[in-house]
Amino acid sequence: MHDGVGASLISALRSVEQGAVDDAKVSQILKGCLDDLKLAIDSMEPVDADLLLLLASLRYRLEPRLEGSGITLAWDVQDLPTLAWLDPSSALHILRILQEGIANILHHAQASTIRLVTAPETQGPVAGVRVTIEDDGRGFDTEAAVAATGGRGLRNQQRRAQAVGGTVAWTSGPMGTRFTLWLPLNQGAATTD
Repeated sequence: MHDGVGASLISALRSVEQGAVDDAKVSQILKGCLDDLKLAIDSMEPVDADLLLLLASLRYRLEPRLEGSGITLAWDVQDLPTLAWLDPSSALHILRILQEGIANILHHAQASTIRLVTAPETQGPVAGVRVTIEDDGRGFDTEAAVAATGGRGLRNQQRRAQAVGGTVAWTSGPMGTRFTLWLPLNQGAATTD
């Protein structure tokens, strides 16, 4: 919670105290805080090691915001094996990784469509699952964005993925961006990166 709701509230408070933001920006920050709080609560709900159930809660929370932004959500999920290690802490990491990916699209991509895809996958000899978020936005220089000192979102996604034994990757160009989260079936399984 300290790097989600807490950080957002502190940022909003400082901005208001300094008179640095207008009412619309404060409203946007507070809506983000509510989204963070809802994700934290959702992560505590039992999902019985079912990633699709966790993703369904994310869709329920974010779809109205996407519709309000004029962005179409294409939901292309398929059955996945269970992740026995999927506890509330891991669930929160996964939700925040995906939330950051969608927030980046909303704030930077100028996209009209977001497509979320799931599939079972192996990374070398290690079995896992893949969650991909694709957009039709303007793309960005992924290496520069990860290396940038100003924003921490992409590095936080990497850190959170590592915390659950997974990996993240971005592919981007003028026709959009593809973000991929790979998660192992078995916690502690080594990846072959």
